[in-house]
Amino acid sequence: MSGHGWWKKGNCTGDRANVYNCLYEWYTDNSWRQKACSPHKELRPYTGSGDRTVAHATCNSSASTSWRNHVDVDVIGESDTSEWPSNQADVPCWVG
Repeated sequence: MSGHGWWKKGNCTGDRANVYNCLYEWYTDNSWRQKACSPHKELRPYTGSGDRTVAHATCNSSASTSWRNHVDVDVIGESDTSEWPSNQADVPCWVG
């Protein structure tokens, strides 16, 4: 299982950001459990060729499981909100 993190400049004035992402697996007790996080990296805005972080967890079976990938972006020299956007998908990967 892999998740990626990056940022797009939008209306930010800064051109570098500290970025990392973490993968969370859904459990039947109605909880999300963190399974892997990428290293923190200082990145340029994403252009489609590199400039991203990667979190990876090894699957133990192909059972369909719900996953979330949370990304944290802190643009250098700018204040930001504490939100942690995420994408969610059901994937044939169970880590346990």
